[in-house]
Formats: sequence, C-alpha cells, structure tokens
Amino acid sequence: MDKINFVNGTSPYISALNLKKLQDNIEKAIDETVYTNTKKSRLDITEDTEKGAIVTIPVYYKVGANVLDVYLKGERLIICTGSDETTGSYFEVGETDSISNQIKLTSDWKLEVGDYLEFVVRGEWSNDTSN
Repeated sequence: MDKINFVNGTSPYISALNLKKLQDNIEKAIDETVYTNTKKSRLDITEDTEKGAIVTIPVYYKVGANVLDVYLKGERLIICTGSDETTGSYFEVGETDSISNQIKLTSDWKLEVGDYLEFVVRGEWSNDTSN
C-alpha cells in the first residue's frame, strides 16, 4: 500500500495525486479480496453431449460477473456476448447476478468422450440461499 502524504504536511486537503493513490489502494484491496478465493476444477467428459447442451459443472459462479474461465483440454473458451453464438463457445446459464453451476454450449459444437473441461472461478460462490 502506498503512503499518502497530505499537501504541506498538515493540510486536511488531499491532492489529486494522493486521491488517485487512495482510490488505487481501495481498488487493489477489493481485487485482492475477490481473487483470494480462486477455485480450480476439472470435469472429465465420460459420454458424448449434444450440440448446444447445458453442462452442469463442479463449481458455482456468479452469472455475468466475469468470474468464470472455461478451458477445453487446456484451450481457453470465449464466453458468448448477448445471444450471439458467433462471439464465443458457451453461455453462462442463469439470470445476471444469480449463482449457477451450468454453462450452455453453442449449437455448433459438442463434447466427446475423452474431452475435459477445466474451470477457474474467482470468488466464493454457493447455491446456499439460506444466508
């Protein structure tokens, strides 16, 4: 964390530079909190799936929060934007800000026996709604 120096040593006013440092420190603390709880998981495909299938994954994530990365045999897949299947390989399943453990493949590809998916989820997410 950077030290913030007040203008003229004792002034109650913060210079623009020090205000930026303060903002950067806050953003860094938020990022460290969110990304401290990173989970990695793997799903081995044991039977062929249909094109466009919904796949239940072994981790939960927050839909639309940009906290889920999906890899097919080590190659990072791109999430589709909006409803346009041409922009990526999968969709997140669920309403924005809901918690989900599913993704939907686009209609132009499927998973086959021997494939595997790896997931990286930033943050702590659960389907437990009792809290």
